Amino acid sequence: MDGEDIPDFSSLKEETAYWKELSLKYKQSFQEARDELVEFQEGSRELEAELEAQLVQAACSGGCWALPSPRTLRDINTGYFFFSP
Repeated sequence: MDGEDIPDFSSLKEETAYWKELSLKYKQSFQEARDELVEFQEGSRELEAELEAQLVQAACSGGCWALPSPRTLRDINTGYFFFSP
């Protein structure tokens, strides 16, 4: 628990207050993390949609083009064009 030791309690009321405070602290931390996750997911979806729109626009701006063949991609990745005689 955050690397802290559980203190000795002099009464049940003191122990209850300690655990209640700790649980509220963890609940707040959870809610903040959840809110950040939702915000990140929304931003991620927006960015994905924007990038996809840009890709479509770029693909069709000068006439639609086809994707390179797997062989061409392999040749590019292996440096075939640069190192072949």
